[in-house]
Amino acid sequence: MTRPDDATLNRVLAAIDARADEIVQFAGDLIRQKSVNPDLQPNEDAERPAQTWLRDRLDATGAYNTVDMWEEAPNRPNVVAVRKGAGGGRSLTWSAHTDVVPVTPEQAADWSVGGPFSGDVHDGKLWGRGASDMKGAIAAYVMAANILHDEGVRLQGDLLLAQASGEESGRRDIGCNTILQRGYRSDLAIFPEPSNFAIYPTIKGELYFKLTVPGKSTHICNRHLVAQALPHGAERPGVSAIDNMLKYQLALLELERQWLLWRTNPNVPSGGMFINVNTIQGGTSLSSIPDSCEITGSLLFYPDLTAQEVMDEIRATIDRVTAGDAWLRKHPPMLDLPLDSASAAPWVKEPVNMPFDHPAVLTIMNAVERVTGETPVRETSPFVCDANFWFPEGQPSLVYGVGDPSWGIHGTDEFLPVADLIKATKLFAATTMEWCGVAE
Repeated sequence: MTRPDDATLNRVLAAIDARADEIVQFAGDLIRQKSVNPDLQPNEDAERPAQTWLRDRLDATGAYNTVDMWEEAPNRPNVVAVRKGAGGGRSLTWSAHTDVVPVTPEQAADWSVGGPFSGDVHDGKLWGRGASDMKGAIAAYVMAANILHDEGVRLQGDLLLAQASGEESGRRDIGCNTILQRGYRSDLAIFPEPSNFAIYPTIKGELYFKLTVPGKSTHICNRHLVAQALPHGAERPGVSAIDNMLKYQLALLELERQWLLWRTNPNVPSGGMFINVNTIQGGTSLSSIPDSCEITGSLLFYPDLTAQEVMDEIRATIDRVTAGDAWLRKHPPMLDLPLDSASAAPWVKEPVNMPFDHPAVLTIMNAVERVTGETPVRETSPFVCDANFWFPEGQPSLVYGVGDPSWGIHGTDEFLPVADLIKATKLFAATTMEWCGVAE
């Protein structure tokens, strides 16, 4: 495998500078193709406008041997473009999602620069939903690939550009995993999620759950018959589901404390494994002892663990509380773990655990140093993404991208600095050449 020489690299970087306006226009046009995830906000168009636009743009370049678009759900297509290599190199996939989260009415009212889907440039920044997450990144790697083709750079390894639907709602069943099932695999997949040019070889795992605790309803005037001792043979008229839920919440807090005290990971700051109760609903009447209480929760766990190991600990914690309560032993709670466990896409994401000195990491570091003279940060990702679905399927994956979670992602005034967009195009082009190799 042959690395790009300085002359080739410099020629590509100069071409990117010369076509900077085109790169910005590409990103702005993509932002204007609305692709709101319909699982989060029902809409008929779903991801189709962005994916169809991308397919047509990729087709028109003539740079790709194949441009494939298919859908597993109506109006929710996936798009993969493949540029075959000359041989003797490593294959690479740039993998992204075109779906974006909705812009709420409150966010739209507070949007201060252009419109939420304007794709406008003001004050050196590109604005609009998806600018940082992650249409700017798509524009960067597509234009990098196009410019490599136009500059006559022939790669040794295959280059794949994969755009999935459904990432924002974890729909691997219609999105990213269908890409693998269709045979699009490579020696490395880079997810250019908004890491602000940090390399994330490791990503925590993520789980969601729902716990429903039963009770027995009675009038509130019977509270003393619910919570106090009764004479022999007397029937207890009610049981508070909220009181019993507290037992489970305290047990989960203790489990979290045990993790805090006894679990560590060399690549994650201390305290990085935790449980959160996100919603709680108990009872239906102001004047009745509650007969049901439900919580939903989430947890993030260290990259060196599996979801099954963590779920076993959660279940054991719930079972201990149940076994220690006379009522609950006969009326056990229902635990849905992972959340929607009976569905095609339950709410569980396995961790990504690539070595920090993996050849892919070292390749990206070398590319960055050649282009900028900088040494990129290597750390564990603070967020999850479709890489969590690909890595356990045997596809080597990591995150290295442009944008930042603090730049309006999932909120108001999402933006991406134009300078970062051009920088990303250069770094993605250099990384592609370094990893795939350049044919002589």
